[in-house]
Amino acid sequence: MRTKNTVIRVIITALVVAVLLAGCTKKETAKTSQPAGALRVNVSEARIGTVKKTITYSGVLKGIREVPIAPGMSSWINKILVKEGQKVKKGQLLAKLSPEQMEQAKAQLDALEKNYQRMKRLYEKGAITQSQFDQIEASYLAAKAGYQLASKNTRLRAPFDGIVAEVNTQEGQFFNAMMGFSSAPSVLTLVDISKVKLEVEVSDRDVALINPGQEVMLKVDAFPETTFTGKVENVDEIADPRTGTYTVKIIIDNPKEILKSGMYASAKIVIDKAESVVVIPTDALVNDTLVYIAEGNTAKARKVKTGVKSAQLVQIIDGVKPGEKVITTGTIALFDGAPIKYQPKITKKAEAKTATQ
Repeated sequence: MRTKNTVIRVIITALVVAVLLAGCTKKETAKTSQPAGALRVNVSEARIGTVKKTITYSGVLKGIREVPIAPGMSSWINKILVKEGQKVKKGQLLAKLSPEQMEQAKAQLDALEKNYQRMKRLYEKGAITQSQFDQIEASYLAAKAGYQLASKNTRLRAPFDGIVAEVNTQEGQFFNAMMGFSSAPSVLTLVDISKVKLEVEVSDRDVALINPGQEVMLKVDAFPETTFTGKVENVDEIADPRTGTYTVKIIIDNPKEILKSGMYASAKIVIDKAESVVVIPTDALVNDTLVYIAEGNTAKARKVKTGVKSAQLVQIIDGVKPGEKVITTGTIALFDGAPIKYQPKITKKAEAKTATQ
């Protein structure tokens, strides 16, 4: 009986040893499956996408319309009816001015109108000459125009829907139509930001690449995660003689009015674009004509024909198919047939742990 138990123990021990040896063999095989001297690389899969070539300029946003509101004649400011930041509608009353000018103009018009009617009757009877009547008529018409101007300028109304950007006066101040105020040339400023504009100064090297209608991608510091889109509205034909640059006007729709006049903006003007094409990271391109394809643990050199190129992506016209893996790092040391091994992917959790160390 003892002999039988001993035999069983020996068999079990032999089986355990065999399993352990098999596990060690598998580990050794896994360790030796990576080629010796292999280069660590990162890869990216070629895909169908869009690539845009851009040039970048910056400037300050302005409302599509920014209009100073002021009377056409000198007067005292009686009442300001709006505040800075207030939205107003077209035709809304903004300010009232002293009616004294209008009253004086009305009195003068009434007097001249009586004289005009009297002289008109005399002229019709032949009692005065054509020249005499023309002088009286001219004076009357001038007085009538003066009254209409005074009447119009006793009440300032909004010429369009907009926002009161600035109020430059106080009630009781005198506005000089020739000089404005000491602090500003208008009573207030009205701005329309349903659209905003960006005017950038472009070099003579780039101006030939820009045309009306081109797409523009815009970033502002106030909304760093948002990309706004606009279009080139106009390109100046004549350079500024002082700077040698050309003004390019860009228009951006702003229906929610979150973009404000005065915001600093960076604009990427799209000068070339390819859609629904094979794209790979620009980092994968070697000397503009070569990429390395990862096939298992081997790098394969592949000549390519490229198209539109941006800082991040490049269009591949020929040489790479969607789904193929291109090598994006370590390409300087690669050669056709070089052994490679893949860099481990860093998860967000691992990145956070590294950042805290």
